[in-house]
Amino acid sequence: MLGKDELLKRLEERNIPFSCEQHDSVLNMAESGMLTLSLQGARCKNLLLQDKRGHHVLVVTTAAKSLDLSSVAKILGSKRLSFVSADKLFELLGTRPGSLSPLALVNDEARRIRLVIDSELAGESTFLFHPLENNASVSLSRIGLDDFLASIGHPADWRVLASRASDQSHLSI
Repeated sequence: MLGKDELLKRLEERNIPFSCEQHDSVLNMAESGMLTLSLQGARCKNLLLQDKRGHHVLVVTTAAKSLDLSSVAKILGSKRLSFVSADKLFELLGTRPGSLSPLALVNDEARRIRLVIDSELAGESTFLFHPLENNASVSLSRIGLDDFLASIGHPADWRVLASRASDQSHLSI
């Protein structure tokens, strides 16, 4: 499994432009939101989920969105989705909780994980992702992300993903 330094080297070797900034370790979106970074881009929430049949999906959504997992399961043709354990996350992608991002798919050579990105992020030109460790962030353009995913054989499946009902209550005023 590759680590942060090998991942960054791979981005350089593939001529995928990026910027990387070291920072304090963060474990969740609340802590991430408190970071002051010089990098610009959309902060993304990354969730590794599994269904009862053992299929895995990495879901990338907006930082503030709480997904309706029942709805996401239906969209993905599954009955029920649950979060993978920390041990399973490490086994599949060589990363720990708080460090997950689409960049971790570099370690999924068996292509066991489906990547689904929330269409709410489609208008973003630049994203911020952890490079396999939660003490750094990488700024990557949409084109750079697409090029990286193509280089590792992991195309993104962009989908409309619903929020939990409690997240939508502020929309109906």
